[in-house]
Amino acid sequence: MANYTGMDLPKKMHVKRRYNQVEIAYNWFRLSNILFSILILAVLYGAGSFLGFPFPVWVVLVLLWAYFFIVGCVNKTNILITDQHISVGYSPLPWVGVKQVETRDIKQLYVLKKKAFSASGYSVLFVVYAVPHTGEDIPLTEGFAEKKQALYIRQEVEKYLGIDTKDWLTREIFQ
Repeated sequence: MANYTGMDLPKKMHVKRRYNQVEIAYNWFRLSNILFSILILAVLYGAGSFLGFPFPVWVVLVLLWAYFFIVGCVNKTNILITDQHISVGYSPLPWVGVKQVETRDIKQLYVLKKKAFSASGYSVLFVVYAVPHTGEDIPLTEGFAEKKQALYIRQEVEKYLGIDTKDWLTREIFQ
């Protein structure tokens, strides 16, 4: 039997447990999305006016900004854990990283801390990895700002699959 202390549900996450599956949803919305988008829009407006960007380039940049802004406000990550697979998807708007991993291949999970460089310096993101019996480790979900959210995902997957946690892997990498 697996050994669990159990952690509370983090903010912005919702869980639905059924007899044969667990659904976890993570809402992407943050107030910082709005503030950052205002800054980006001001920079795009300034770059289009002062740097003489051609109008079509400016329009493409504004459309990309608008898509990222809307996705950041309305999207959520959906994780479905069943006996056969773990599915990770995004809704309501399309996003990269949709995947499905067979559960019979998973022997362990761990959370990896990554530093992502950006215009404002760097930010810390947490990624949940699955360790298969053979092959390379598989990133299940990426981009959690809080470690607690990633650890909760790992806990729920391990609990559902009956993976013993007494020998948890601890890995940390900076890229």
